[in-house]
Amino acid sequence: MLGAGLVRDADETESNYFLIQYACIVGTISSFAMGVDASGRLFKQKMDELKEYMQWKDITEATRRKVLKYYEIKYRGKFFEEVSAVSFSSNNVSILQKTLLSEMNESLRMEIAAQNCRELISKVSFLKREVGDGRDELFLGRIATSLTACYFVPGDIIVTQGEIGHEMYFIFSGTVDIIVNFKKVASFGDGAFFGELALIANIPRTATVMAGSSCMLYRLTRPDFTSILNEFDDMRMRIDIIYNERMAKVKIEEEARRSTVAKLQVPNLIIPGNEANNEDESE
Repeated sequence: MLGAGLVRDADETESNYFLIQYACIVGTISSFAMGVDASGRLFKQKMDELKEYMQWKDITEATRRKVLKYYEIKYRGKFFEEVSAVSFSSNNVSILQKTLLSEMNESLRMEIAAQNCRELISKVSFLKREVGDGRDELFLGRIATSLTACYFVPGDIIVTQGEIGHEMYFIFSGTVDIIVNFKKVASFGDGAFFGELALIANIPRTATVMAGSSCMLYRLTRPDFTSILNEFDDMRMRIDIIYNERMAKVKIEEEARRSTVAKLQVPNLIIPGNEANNEDESE
């Protein structure tokens, strides 16, 4: 009886051992399957966001295929990093754009950014580079990837008259009011830009710019612009010429202003010895 009991205990122990091992294996497989499924869902969600983003930005079909192929390779190579999902809406498109673009390599990032902002950038004459040496698109890409999206609600002051500026703005959507000496003189809308002289000169803003509606703008700062010019000697020399021309114009305008002020301040003096002549003329 004792021997039979020992055999029975041994069988139960062995069965329990295999049950535990089986449970561990099943648990591991389940965890792996759940992980793969979660990763797959994240990848699909990321692709859906990316497709919607590129459709919204009207990215060309060729670039879309290139971007999607890049992500497919990145995912299959297990380089796809999990990030918190960001829903697509006008309020958080900047966050989504930053998240998506940050995961791309530099070449794709510049290509996407250049297509997004090409029309805006091309309207600023001194930001055009048409040398034909194969680096024109590179310059455009550098400018585009340096732009920062920013948002303003009606009534927000974007720049203030009289202050020294350090950035220019491109209007992606919305309207802004141009105010000079507390009087509205104009309104700018989609595709317009302002403050461009702040990139090349330390001169006061000539107007206050206030958001007339909810606005999405792109901002380019002088430090970023200067850094880009260090890579393009031809553009730096071109900007230097524009700067010198602008400063010469500012000097002429300032001298004319001072002359006008001086004339207004000088009284109409009577020259000694001419009093009698003045009296005779009055008679």
